[in-house]
Amino acid sequence: MAEGVGTAPTRRRRRVALTPEVRAAGAVLRRVGPAGMEVLLVHRPRYDDWTFPKGKAEDGESDEENALREVEEETGYRGTVGVELPSSSYRDSRGRRKLVRYWTMRPESGSFRPGREVDEVRWLTEHEAARTLTYERDREVLAAVPPPLLLVRHAWAGDSSEWKGDDELRPLDERGRRQAEALVGLVEPFRIDRIVSSPFVRCVQAVEPLARARGLEVTTADELAEGEGPEVVSRYLHDLAGEAAVVCGHGPELQPLFDKVKKGATVFVEAAPERLLELGRLPAPD
Repeated sequence: MAEGVGTAPTRRRRRVALTPEVRAAGAVLRRVGPAGMEVLLVHRPRYDDWTFPKGKAEDGESDEENALREVEEETGYRGTVGVELPSSSYRDSRGRRKLVRYWTMRPESGSFRPGREVDEVRWLTEHEAARTLTYERDREVLAAVPPPLLLVRHAWAGDSSEWKGDDELRPLDERGRRQAEALVGLVEPFRIDRIVSSPFVRCVQAVEPLARARGLEVTTADELAEGEGPEVVSRYLHDLAGEAAVVCGHGPELQPLFDKVKKGATVFVEAAPERLLELGRLPAPD
């Protein structure tokens, strides 16, 4: 039989080259501002867009290393990585699938200088940032940024050496009551859904005016009591991660975690997986 007679024609399989996925990373830098929490946006003149700092990974670079390097290159800020946020996936200008991993990040040092890739940066409240961002995918990342914990050291409660009763019952003095009332205005721009306090009277009294102003109850947690130790407080703060909560505690527990915290001062905290990140402070009112 002649070749090809009575036989099906042979089909050659075409090899389709798979376009590799582009791996990238970036961050949502944030800090405490006078009008609430602020995040950093960058403007890229090439695309005339407002977005978060991000960029492609280099060979041998982890995703977190990628995020830290790109943030410093685009904004001038060196930072500390916090919690991971949802990733963003889309097609880049060359049609390749691009996967960008994001983290929150606390700026540690540095300053911005305009360049060819980024010519302007803006610190904006989260509400302002949502209106300014060019891409819906970035707004989805922003919406996933967890609220900070507002950690308050109780206000002034007189001299402990002069108090003859049970120390758990020692109340605020006149100065402390003024500080408790002033706290209401100081934290007005910030979201608060829950108020938790040490069961000691001076802590509960320090947040009672705030609770009344927000229509919330003060709940107490033994884990915040003086004498429990910083490790117990740290675990409790991690348990609250993701909640918009005010937490009132004691100096001996807070100082090992955040250095010296003055009576009546507020520390903004992000409970990252392996650390407690301080995002900023509000000074103690007089």
